[in-house]
Amino acid sequence: MKTSQSLQSRLYQRLEQAPQRRAIAFYDAKRRFSWSNFEQLCARAAGYGMALAEQGLGRGDVCVILLPSGELAANITLGVLLLGAVPLLVSPTVIGGGLAGLPRLLQSIIRRTRTPIVVCPDWLDGMRDELERGHLRTRFLFGLDHPVGSTEPDHLPVVIPREGDVAAMQLTSGTTGRPRICVWEHRAVLAALDGMAAAMELSEEDVCFNWTPLYHDMGLVNNFFLCLTSGVPLALLNVEEFVKRPSLWMRGLSDTEATVSWSPNFGFALATHRVTDEELEGIRLDQVRSLWNAAERIHLSTVLAFHQRYEPYGLRPEASRTNFGCAENIGGATFSDPKRPFAVEYVDGRLLHGKRIARTVAEGAGSHGNSPIVSVGKANPGIQVLIQSRTGKALPDGHVGEITLRTPSRMQGYLGEARATQRALRGDLLRTGDLGYLRGGDLFWVGRLKERINIRGQKLDPSDFEGILFTVEGLREGCFVAFGVDDEEQGTQRLIIVAEVREPLRRKLDEISAEIVKQCFLNLGVTVKEVLLVGPRTLPKTSSGKRRHRHFRRLYVEGRLRPYVERATDDQDSGGHRAPSVQ
Repeated sequence: MKTSQSLQSRLYQRLEQAPQRRAIAFYDAKRRFSWSNFEQLCARAAGYGMALAEQGLGRGDVCVILLPSGELAANITLGVLLLGAVPLLVSPTVIGGGLAGLPRLLQSIIRRTRTPIVVCPDWLDGMRDELERGHLRTRFLFGLDHPVGSTEPDHLPVVIPREGDVAAMQLTSGTTGRPRICVWEHRAVLAALDGMAAAMELSEEDVCFNWTPLYHDMGLVNNFFLCLTSGVPLALLNVEEFVKRPSLWMRGLSDTEATVSWSPNFGFALATHRVTDEELEGIRLDQVRSLWNAAERIHLSTVLAFHQRYEPYGLRPEASRTNFGCAENIGGATFSDPKRPFAVEYVDGRLLHGKRIARTVAEGAGSHGNSPIVSVGKANPGIQVLIQSRTGKALPDGHVGEITLRTPSRMQGYLGEARATQRALRGDLLRTGDLGYLRGGDLFWVGRLKERINIRGQKLDPSDFEGILFTVEGLREGCFVAFGVDDEEQGTQRLIIVAEVREPLRRKLDEISAEIVKQCFLNLGVTVKEVLLVGPRTLPKTSSGKRRHRHFRRLYVEGRLRPYVERATDDQDSGGHRAPSVQ
């Protein structure tokens, strides 16, 4: 049989070969879900595709899907693909500082993509005039929140794009401001899916449960695209529901009998510390074989605490897996071995950050900063990982440099940004902007190239503070940024940590700040010059799940970050507090 050369041809193969096979379920906060087979899923998606076609969306057009991650976003994404159009999913609230940043963000996206259609949720209708202003050739659709009629998939013309055509687009980090748009060709997307399926040893006997959003490549590529094209049943939980009730992840794994799932490190922390025994009554996790930890720094303490929490429910320690990837590579690039525990090593922290050499030490030995570094696995089939110096020289094992990939699944480039594309794509290599080192084929991730903090010669990565801040009571897990601000008088940088508090407050703000300073000194040997505590949802991450350290450093320098102030409101009796923190 001829190898499929596009996402659409893979989808039509699945529809032809196994129309009655379980395809997708949408799990809600009330634990309700029912499986749809592939034929039913495609019928619903074709209905949305017909509606979009009637509004002017055609083959090759970009459709901006400005929807919360969930059933509607999934159906419309698939409907766009069945038309041969190009989906670009955007969170309506995460990017650009929330709703206030949406008009400017959309202006940038529409200018670059020339999209004829933007699909919006009904609850944004109040911003219609502001969103539509100046976009005469783009139609904003607010009426697709409600189900449209199903239609048979063969009522749509079968569109099979060429392998070099654009399959999808995705916003990438945007950690310093405007997000870039990654452009993915079909051949590269299929190479990514094939490589991941092989590395994960994925089979049709698996069932996947996912709460990560579809506007993130972990949700869209590693789950939605991968499962639909591999014949793996996929259950989706809305990300907002997971954040409100992390127990739904564990409950969903049990209820759907899922074997595979994904989460950034902070998700494992939430599920460890914010789930009660009562919420877990009756669940079993014996069937789970792979929990993939990716998208941010992996902390050994989080992994160990998670397994200690869920071992009584049948979760096996060997189910813990690690991964490294990025939107520029269209998903995962390295995976730990599904049959063996992932590698961990302790290294000399000062030598690692100061000289960029990873010298192993005994556990707990030596000075501040000797912490475990977790391997993110070995390269997928077809991918080569190289560690390069600033000048592009290949570095030997144990030397820290930029993680560079020779990969068939890399992006075509950043849409409309030739200079940024040239920086990222060097010959046949993809420069990731991440720092790491190799040891025996295992990749160890240690930070981001442009986010280094230099305190009197001691170099730190913002991710070094994550495990410390997880232990501080009163903070929202994973919601922080750390950066250095130049101090000309001292000839070094001042270390600033900005962190979101958890409402309602259960301890004094100065107690929280003092504990942050104390723990950073005890664990890393550095002095935090200022702790700025801000309100919840002040520090949104990027669409790809990264913390925006450089972006919020700029806001801090400009005086646009305000401290959290507890104040009386109409719901004071119920413990409610409000504190807008960004000017």
